[in-house]
Amino acid sequence: MRTELWDEFAGLVSASPRLLATVTAHNADGTSSLTTYDGAQMRAIGVLGGTIPYNVWVRGGRVTEAAPNLPLVELTV
Repeated sequence: MRTELWDEFAGLVSASPRLLATVTAHNADGTSSLTTYDGAQMRAIGVLGGTIPYNVWVRGGRVTEAAPNLPLVELTV
C-alpha cells in the first residue's frame, strides 16, 4: 500500500541527479561545454552567460541555474 508520505519521499529522489559543473566554453549551437568536479567532460543545453569559467547546476542534460563559485572539498569518512 502506497502512502502519501512515500510519494513525497519519491519526489525528493530524482531519476536525473543535479550535477555541479564548471562552464569551459559556450558553443554556437546553444550548448555549453562543461567539466564536472571529477574531471568528466560533457555538453549541456543552455547558456547562462557570464565570465568563463563559472559554475552551474545541470539536470537532465540542461543547464538549470548558476551555482556559487566556491571551492569544492570532498571528504571521505
